Amino acid sequence: MTTSAVQFFYDNAGYSYDPKVETQWHGRIRCAKELAAAEELATEAGIDYVWDVDPDINSSEFSDETPAWELWECMALDTDRHLVAALAGIDFGRDGTPWNNDYKRIVEAELALEWLC
Repeated sequence: MTTSAVQFFYDNAGYSYDPKVETQWHGRIRCAKELAAAEELATEAGIDYVWDVDPDINSSEFSDETPAWELWECMALDTDRHLVAALAGIDFGRDGTPWNNDYKRIVEAELALEWLC
């Protein structure tokens, strides 16, 4: 895992920590390292991510703004094209897409972490 990957997740991803055993900083760096490691292992294993507009939900589920905007789904597939993890209802905001947003990388790393667990 690279230092730049850990830094990316430290700067951009969410995190958790257990105040009984670690500080907020320790939890944040632990989560960043876990995401960076999962990302690297998934890449090495050939995990592929397929993004598409979520056909089942849009922003009207949580926003009164009109018109509603599209939400996305992401599927992680192994080299045999078996589904190993998925997430739907991903909000990149009005006119947002996975292709112009750092959150894409975070979602993919979270799915990689789920695949590993």
